[in-house]
Amino acid sequence: MDYSSLLGPDRYDLAVSLAEQYHMDPSQVLFGYLQVVSQVTGGTDAEHADLHEPRVRAAINTAFEQFLKRRH
Repeated sequence: MDYSSLLGPDRYDLAVSLAEQYHMDPSQVLFGYLQVVSQVTGGTDAEHADLHEPRVRAAINTAFEQFLKRRH
């Protein structure tokens, strides 16, 4: 699943849905996603910071799914 909409204007709706699914608070979902994005894109290489790059998005989505499963 592509979770990038958690950075868009409809982020709260998706956060509520994920929070219900994983028994979390929506704020935990949003904060967790921001943490994952920061970890994945926090390298010194400028290419790593491009959120439109499919490889970067895939890495973020994979890491965020792991985050959700760990919290569940």
